Amino acid sequence: MLPKIEIGPEYLVMESGTSDGTQIKYFKDNNWYKIDRYGGEGQVEELASDILTLTNLPDKDYVKYSQIKINDEFGCMSENFLQPNESFITLYRLYSNIQGGDLATVTARMDYDEAIDYVLEFMDKNAKVDLREYLANTFAMDALILNEDRHFNNLGLIYDGERFRPAPIFDNGKSLFVGNKRYSQEKAMTENKKKAFAKAFSGSFDLNDSYLRKYRSFEFDYDRIESFLKEKISGEDTVYDRLYSLIGVIKL
Repeated sequence: MLPKIEIGPEYLVMESGTSDGTQIKYFKDNNWYKIDRYGGEGQVEELASDILTLTNLPDKDYVKYSQIKINDEFGCMSENFLQPNESFITLYRLYSNIQGGDLATVTARMDYDEAIDYVLEFMDKNAKVDLREYLANTFAMDALILNEDRHFNNLGLIYDGERFRPAPIFDNGKSLFVGNKRYSQEKAMTENKKKAFAKAFSGSFDLNDSYLRKYRSFEFDYDRIESFLKEKISGEDTVYDRLYSLIGVIKL
């Protein structure tokens, strides 16, 4: 039984930072509450953060989510990762503020490796921050869970009034084929995996992951993850079952 919360409209936050249009969230008592749009996002968010707790990635480098029912609808909650003196600025907005234009449009004209280097160099020059480890860690997680909604509005920096630093990894809900109409539970995972595409830089999760892999600061213990998932799988095509099958493909 999931915990439940009732939240009034006075806590509603409207954001236009997703690739699928406006996303509805609530912010109350320093916590974010997000209602599922496609069905399953909250479960994926919780699973993704559970998987990251099984690695050596520090807690500060990712957001911890938990499933919850919000106004009788499925969703998830997470604690605000900002301190009172801090603000979050997306890579998209920072680029637009400094350079003008659309970062996604600019990088779409480049090969994936050129685009990654362009963003790294721009952020290093203008925000004095090295994003190689941040992007490498994010790409690794995206490749594992097939996050199809990683874009320049959920990649970003935290600014404390003096300096920038990378934000934690967050926004993993549209992964493991949630919202992917090409997915079919009748097909083998090796076939379904071919129907999931990355968004930022390259459409290939593997290309994004491999390009910055040497800067990654953690590794997955697939045996440990499988042991965790065995306690969750049901044989009914849940996101736990899907990830368990994906890891089987990875280990082939």
